[in-house]
Amino acid sequence: MNIILAGAKGAGKSAIGAVLGPLLGLDSMETDDRIETLHEERDGHFLSCREIFVEHSEAFFRDLERTVTEEVSDSDWKLIITGGSILLDGDNRRTLRKNSLLIMLVAEPGTLWERAIKAGIPPWLDVPDGKETFAQQVSFRNEVLKPFADIVFDTTNGSPETLAEELRMRIVEELQSRSMCANTYGELIRITTFGESHGPAIGVVLDGLRPGLPFDPEQIQTDLNRRRPGQSEVTTPRSEKDQLNVLSGVFEGKTTGAPLAMVIFNKDQDSSKYEGIRDLFRPGHADFTYYRKYGIRDHRGGGRSSGRETAGRVMGGAVARAMLAERGIRIVAHAVEIAGIAAQTCDYDVIEQNPVRCADPEAAKAMEEAILAAKDDSNSVGGIVQLDILGLPAGLGDPIFLKLDARLMYAVMTLGAVKGVEVGEGFALARLRGSESNDGMGDGGFLSNNAGGITGGISTGQPVKLRLAVKPTSSIASPQQTMDIHMKNQDIEVHGRHDPCIVPRVIPVVESTAALVLLDAWEIQSRLRPGWDQTGQ
Repeated sequence: MNIILAGAKGAGKSAIGAVLGPLLGLDSMETDDRIETLHEERDGHFLSCREIFVEHSEAFFRDLERTVTEEVSDSDWKLIITGGSILLDGDNRRTLRKNSLLIMLVAEPGTLWERAIKAGIPPWLDVPDGKETFAQQVSFRNEVLKPFADIVFDTTNGSPETLAEELRMRIVEELQSRSMCANTYGELIRITTFGESHGPAIGVVLDGLRPGLPFDPEQIQTDLNRRRPGQSEVTTPRSEKDQLNVLSGVFEGKTTGAPLAMVIFNKDQDSSKYEGIRDLFRPGHADFTYYRKYGIRDHRGGGRSSGRETAGRVMGGAVARAMLAERGIRIVAHAVEIAGIAAQTCDYDVIEQNPVRCADPEAAKAMEEAILAAKDDSNSVGGIVQLDILGLPAGLGDPIFLKLDARLMYAVMTLGAVKGVEVGEGFALARLRGSESNDGMGDGGFLSNNAGGITGGISTGQPVKLRLAVKPTSSIASPQQTMDIHMKNQDIEVHGRHDPCIVPRVIPVVESTAALVLLDAWEIQSRLRPGWDQTGQ
């Protein structure tokens, strides 16, 4: 992450930046200095930014700005000091703001003018209405750039040292608030889920959608029905209809560009079963860790840590999945193992025809029997879910820390029941030689797909494949050892309505979570290289 310090002439960028850099422990770079250096490297002699602009042309100067902007975007943890002109260019602004904190320095117009002419009136302001022209330019830049700023900081009063220290504290506060946004995912397509298992409602806010996109609530309801409790003998008997309610962001069947807010109301919560264990930590649950982190917890079904939270991401993910389907992307998750019983065949058409959502109808029967046997024994079982993404073009994903496989693995690991993920052949590759594991190429494509459709963190155009290890449901009625909130040893039996196996209901959640990742990554790539998915190169 970079810290971008921007503002009009006289806002104090250089003076405050000279103090702020050492306070933050960051190296500083002024874009104007780099533009002048770059020109000297290319042209062989030094010119100031103004001289470059005058002697060459505006187009020539803007090209240097774009080059410097790309250089800056490749850096990390630097203090970048820049004027307003770079940020007025939309492409430069998007590039600079990616993975950065943008600070806009402002001051009273009179103060800015006094500072701007302190060393003499600049030539471009040495006109009869220079002060008025300057004020108009400052007003315009503030109007355009303030909405994009993470911090707007007034430098009218105070020394550079005092202002730099105040700004340092603002930066710390902003970074701290970002670190606590644990209920939000995404960069351009952002999803925030809210609500508790036994609260009044579960919901989601999906932001960043383009206006005018078709919105079909029935598609969302279909996925909610696949995730909802009480749908078969192998799921919890809690009877929730999970009826979709759209609160905002849609008009006449299309998105408006405003945040899309959706909610389902809890109707069948029964908190009485939790009263007897309100001071006990349930093994396998987040009770203990939430209590140690926050000093308080919702004992009713786990509150925010409950799997019921996933209904929110299913609502948001269903929207993303519909949009991806229009682009030819198909996302399919299915059970490939439950209670040690592995699928031997794969027929997508039978996944929704059995309660365990397995693509092998014969294995599905054995899996169902194993789940019911565990249920009768007051126990639970886990399994493995396979996620297949079909039709994804080559080129999606970003190198190093934002690889497509890293994004997908991060996202599915936010599901409470998932404890392991492998991509492609995963751990099996550790037992092969390079000649066996490498995916050869020929005849315009790949000869194998051991990498699971992702190489170097970027999609290859082949099917993307992940496998997820899903643990047995933690809530079981069998006696277990635990502690209470006073750290004293206790015995516990967790009664109530729980899934003996979470695999069947986690499948639509996995699909929705993957869809959100892909749509966000797609929007990022489309801004980086418009038309990338249609070039074929």
